[in-house]
Amino acid sequence: MDAIDIARLEEAVVVFYSSKTTQEQAITHEWLTKAENSSQAWQFSWQLMQIGKSQEVQFFGAITLHSKLMKHWHEVPPENREELKQKILETIVQFAGGPKIVLNRLCIALSAYIVHMLNEWPMAVEEVIDTFQNQRIPNVSADMQIWIMLEVLQAIPEEAQAVHTSVKRVTLRNEIGKRTPLVMQTTENYLKEQLNREWDSECYNNMSRAVKCIGTWIKNIGYCIEACSSATAVLLDVVNKCYWPCVRNPDGDGCMSADDNELSENCLKTLVYIIIQPDCHNYPKSAFVLIQMFLDSLTEITKVEWKRDNNNEDIIVNIYTLFVSAVERHSHLFLSGLSATDPELGALWCRMVHEILQCTDKPGIYPVEESCSNMAMAFWYMLQDEVFAIPVEEQKRQCWEFIKPLYAHLTSVLVRKSEQPDENTIDKWNSDDLECFRCYRQDISDTFMCCYDVLHDYILEILAQMLDEAISELQTNPTRWTKLEACIFAFQSVAEHFGGEESKQIPKLMRVLSEIPYEKLNQKLLGTALETIGSFCSWLMENPSYIPAAIELLVRGLNSPMSAQATLGLKELCRDCQLQMKPYAEPLLNACHATLMSGRMKNSDSVRLMFSIGKLMSLLPPDEIPRYLDMIVSPCFEELQAICQAEAKSPAARIRVIFRLNMISTLFSSLNTDLNECDGSQDFENVQPVLMVMQKTMPIFRQIAELFVEELDVLETACSALKHAIVNLKASFRPMLQDLCYFIVSLFQARCCAPTLEISKTAIIIFYKDDSCKALMQQLLVQFILHSFKLFDSTPENCYSNIADTIEMFYASLTQIIKKIPQALDDKTIAYDRIIYYALRAMTLPENGPIRTSIQFVTHFTMQSRNYPVMTEAVLKTGEEIVRTSLLCVGFVTPRQQVDKFADIFLAINKKYPAELAVWLRTVMAAPNFPTQLITDAEKSRYVSLILREKVNKRLLQQHLSELAIKTRGLGEKFQ
Repeated sequence: MDAIDIARLEEAVVVFYSSKTTQEQAITHEWLTKAENSSQAWQFSWQLMQIGKSQEVQFFGAITLHSKLMKHWHEVPPENREELKQKILETIVQFAGGPKIVLNRLCIALSAYIVHMLNEWPMAVEEVIDTFQNQRIPNVSADMQIWIMLEVLQAIPEEAQAVHTSVKRVTLRNEIGKRTPLVMQTTENYLKEQLNREWDSECYNNMSRAVKCIGTWIKNIGYCIEACSSATAVLLDVVNKCYWPCVRNPDGDGCMSADDNELSENCLKTLVYIIIQPDCHNYPKSAFVLIQMFLDSLTEITKVEWKRDNNNEDIIVNIYTLFVSAVERHSHLFLSGLSATDPELGALWCRMVHEILQCTDKPGIYPVEESCSNMAMAFWYMLQDEVFAIPVEEQKRQCWEFIKPLYAHLTSVLVRKSEQPDENTIDKWNSDDLECFRCYRQDISDTFMCCYDVLHDYILEILAQMLDEAISELQTNPTRWTKLEACIFAFQSVAEHFGGEESKQIPKLMRVLSEIPYEKLNQKLLGTALETIGSFCSWLMENPSYIPAAIELLVRGLNSPMSAQATLGLKELCRDCQLQMKPYAEPLLNACHATLMSGRMKNSDSVRLMFSIGKLMSLLPPDEIPRYLDMIVSPCFEELQAICQAEAKSPAARIRVIFRLNMISTLFSSLNTDLNECDGSQDFENVQPVLMVMQKTMPIFRQIAELFVEELDVLETACSALKHAIVNLKASFRPMLQDLCYFIVSLFQARCCAPTLEISKTAIIIFYKDDSCKALMQQLLVQFILHSFKLFDSTPENCYSNIADTIEMFYASLTQIIKKIPQALDDKTIAYDRIIYYALRAMTLPENGPIRTSIQFVTHFTMQSRNYPVMTEAVLKTGEEIVRTSLLCVGFVTPRQQVDKFADIFLAINKKYPAELAVWLRTVMAAPNFPTQLITDAEKSRYVSLILREKVNKRLLQQHLSELAIKTRGLGEKFQ
């Protein structure tokens, strides 16, 4: 970089921090980064930190110094290192009076220096502590000297993870770990001293830094929990001193100050780091002691704050986070407590599980009136999972019996916690709260499943009893609908576990659902009831006498604001209980038609309703189906025809076309009169209704494709409708196959795009093996490839990302074809070398889709090629280029997270062409600086041997390729 003018540099810094446009900021950032990385930065960083410069300029000088120490330590000559240390220390003293943002970065810079100098300056940590703790810096306040010391100490473990160094990370951590006891003792002693004095704002700041310092060292370096009891006791004392004076102050409001909240939060987070250390399970006795200390010290706080809308929710969230983290990390310790062989351990388990149950059962509605009950959900899954994983049957049975009452209680708690806000409180909720509660209810639903795993059928008895209570409460308080809704939601959550044999509680639920006076209650209750009907379809299939009441409720829902839930429930009922619905098909179709005609439903609900209409129409006598097709489907095609005739291309017209096509597509996916009924009464000679519709309406599909050829979403929807027709009818679609091919080719001629490729692939795979269709499908495959080539040829090389979705679909389709009907590609007219050429181009794109599908294609093509001479010839002709491109991609082109996918190509070639692969690999790797200049010839030779050696072990080959990518990209230091 040219010599840097300081005035210009300062100006650039000011522009960067004050710029209002992201483009200007980005350009400035790029220039400043180059300056920062230049060797001149060692000089100008100090110039920028001179007294009198602006804070922004001084800060940039400090971060530049830190960056150089972190990334370019090798530029510092050994003879200049002592001078550099003195200069850093002098500048720290210079900025002791502020700005703190600059001082902070200088302290971190000193930490980076210490990490590099651990061997040459082994007493660095001791000297920093001695200098600042004993106030050896004149004219700097005692609090500020402690502040500096803690900033430096806290940053050391983090810098050890970040600095660029030739020392291995493990060695570095071990060396730093030798200083952990001193740092722990220093910070503990400081905190103990502060416990006996009044705290001002400086004291709060430094105590938070001391606590964070402990946490950072434990999180990044580690400290055996056998030695952590002293630190734990101090941290717990600090938490209690933050909490109790605020709560007990008769003149206060019982609410902790912001300083107290922040300090207690840092303490509790640090306690989490202590109890979840990677090797702490090796010290169960110490873990027991620490967890007992947590409970002894903190449960009085949780007891006081166990209420809704409490003033100190933050500290409760952090305490429960600590409890849950402790029990999850030490689950085996607690499981041994379940067996009650150790009374002390058993007592500890009971205390802890009581706290977690209290956390789950926190008064109020989450997340508006409380914010911690969601944290315990994972614990309940973990507990039942751990119990069922116990290998000793007697111990498992004993633990299972122990937790059953716990999960029975939990079930009733979860019903209460899933209650929705009523009309009187909903005004407090914003959209984020409602979405958060929706996710929370889903977590509760999943936890009900855990309860079922423990309780089995007994869970229905608990829910039935709560259902009775809710109904009774509703009779005395007609507006209290939330409890009843929560009970129904709980039944819905466990529905999948119960088949038709359950004869007591589910019939009772069905009767309740049909008798609730929904019109007098909140509409959310109807929505949950409708979803519950859908959830119990498996049960209804074996208990068809309850279907009429279910249908009546669903029809009521179709004509309500809960139509979305009604269409979902009806879809599940028609799918799972289709044959049982036959007696009710016609009146239900009439009800569906009336709902569609009313125009009250959302487009998405109308589309979903068409699935049920298709299933119901399939049940009608053949002579009745045309009438309903005319009633329900004709309006869709009439509107599409009108839009095409008017050549309307407006956004509104496009939306209506997509809507109508989606309705038709959904109908095509479900309307099929070939029900394979057991009694054989179905008349298979009748023409399929979908085929009848297709024969009349194929011209409309062509007109839509011509009119909206530039609208990819319209083409996608039209092709989806035709695809559903093909997949649904299969062999029955044969009479329309010629027309479909004309449609596809006309689309290809107008525009080659992903939807057209997909429908072509579907038709080829379904009909190629049919001798009467084989020639036609072979022609379609050739057109499929030719038109794709035309698109690829006409696209500039630097614009391939613009057609990434089409490339992805092209190779995904070819992969499916070669996997299912490889003989289709045994055609001399197909230009295999061009297909492979474009596959190699696709591998070099930045998008994941083309990379993935092109690799899959080349892999499967190689695996199949030995069965077909023309394909063998293609691999032999292009093999060296496949290997070269694959290695270039691994070496530097492809995003590193995609590198392991290339293992498939090498395994396939090594399996089918082992001798050729050896030649290709050595030839390609022999090129100078290939794939980059960062790998030596000896290393290349080693990786060639490793790749050739792996013929079946994909995981090991992926590991080799990943290591090669790290080496060729110069990332070795980062991944030490």
